[in-house]
Amino acid sequence: MSGNSQAPSWPKVLATTFRLWFTRRVLPPRERTAGTPPDRTKWVIAGLVIFLAATAVGTEIATARDSDHKTTRSADPKVTHNAALAAAAADRQLAAAWITAQVSPGVIVSCDPLMCSALQQDGFPAANLEQLGPGAIDPLGSGIVVSTAAIRNQIGPRLSSVYAPIVIASFGRGTSAVQVRVVAPDGAAAQLSADRDDILARRAAGRQLLHNRNVHLSAVARQQLSAGLVDSRLLITMAALAADYPVYVRQFGDAGPGAPVGTPLRSMTIRAWVPLRHDSPASYRRLVLAFLRAQRAPLLARTQVLGNGTRTALRIEFTAPSVLGLLGAHSQS
Repeated sequence: MSGNSQAPSWPKVLATTFRLWFTRRVLPPRERTAGTPPDRTKWVIAGLVIFLAATAVGTEIATARDSDHKTTRSADPKVTHNAALAAAAADRQLAAAWITAQVSPGVIVSCDPLMCSALQQDGFPAANLEQLGPGAIDPLGSGIVVSTAAIRNQIGPRLSSVYAPIVIASFGRGTSAVQVRVVAPDGAAAQLSADRDDILARRAAGRQLLHNRNVHLSAVARQQLSAGLVDSRLLITMAALAADYPVYVRQFGDAGPGAPVGTPLRSMTIRAWVPLRHDSPASYRRLVLAFLRAQRAPLLARTQVLGNGTRTALRIEFTAPSVLGLLGAHSQS
């Protein structure tokens, strides 16, 4: 048989099969070579029914074969590999955008070459990017490490068990996932212990603020404050503001995407239109902004005025990562 010959189509195969079957099984022997007699109509109808049923079966088989072919193509290693590369690139871009927007530009960030390149293109200072390659075996000396597949393959399980146990943001799933981790300069055990102590201190400070008559909170905000979920820098800022002015908190936010429960909330939105006794509502906003802008690191927040009129709000946001131990130091100062 020639290598270029093609298999006949299913309709043709079924038609031939039916013709042979009809000739051999339906027509009487004497009529197989003679003309078609008038009384064989019922046999023709029965044969057509069988033929149509067989055609339907053949169509289903052909459709199934086409579906199997498409499934085989989707399982092609090249297709799977390209999809994995695209997912990894998308997760890198999401992580780079979040880090550039949320992490302090003064923090040293450890990353693999591709991740460092994405961060630099997104505007993060190149001088504060520490590229981890064959010559750099750990992220110590940086404040943040971006855990990608390349970094996990290079450092292994020690990345989470020794160098950076706390995740503050995560993007994607599986092998292409990108995690933003806080580096533990004194080891994982010391970092986790300090983190637990900070939660307890935030919880105690938050519950004290619940009894401050100048602090007004929504039901959700009250729960978050009582549970110790609010960043220490926000707690200190709220206490300082409430010493002189009423503070109406609309919401807390800014936990990183994919971050575990308990990650400190680093932003709050407060009402900026508060009529004071002897001043106009606009005076409140000016006084609060002047106070916030006079602070120094680590208590210098980013501020943004939202809306206008009676619905004007102030967004107060601190950069990642959260600073541990501030409440103890603040209480002793």
